[in-house]
Amino acid sequence: MGNESPGIMKEAKMAEDASSRHSKTGAFVGVAVICVAALLGYLVWAGKIAGGKPVCEVCKRIIHTETSFKIVRADGSMQATCCPRCGLAAVIQNGGRALEAVDFSSKKPIGAAEAIYLEGSEIMECCSTTGFRSDEGAYQDMGYDRCMPSLLAFARREDADMVRQKHGGRIIGFEEARQSVARQLKNQ
Repeated sequence: MGNESPGIMKEAKMAEDASSRHSKTGAFVGVAVICVAALLGYLVWAGKIAGGKPVCEVCKRIIHTETSFKIVRADGSMQATCCPRCGLAAVIQNGGRALEAVDFSSKKPIGAAEAIYLEGSEIMECCSTTGFRSDEGAYQDMGYDRCMPSLLAFARREDADMVRQKHGGRIIGFEEARQSVARQLKNQ
């Protein structure tokens, strides 16, 4: 061992340094991957994301395109909700204005104030009797569902009436829909 040439010792030292760098880089990458996974897990757990699908800020459910509702918040920013009931609740509670609903028949955007609404039909895209995780992380049984009774938007009264004949409910205008949500919020 004592007879080793300085060139061999230098090569051994360089190999040891490279191995140490690879080890440190691997450890850093490992820690970074764990941190990203933990962050994504937290965001799913907290209801901020759901498998890459947008989540309603009001009820924490996935936003379905055929029932979505857009509002303009009091600060001017836009917010999408899962249904007209959640959108109107957000406007009533936090200010702002209703902007856009989706026509349940054509799946096209329509003005929220001009829409015809079907309230209380058996079609409930975002309603559920399952529990949910609160903002604090506790699992809670669903005793009250903010999305019920269902509220679907239509561009044409004829379309709303066809769905009502098959699935029940009552046809109302925008102001009556807003008043229904306000009464529900007052009684909860």
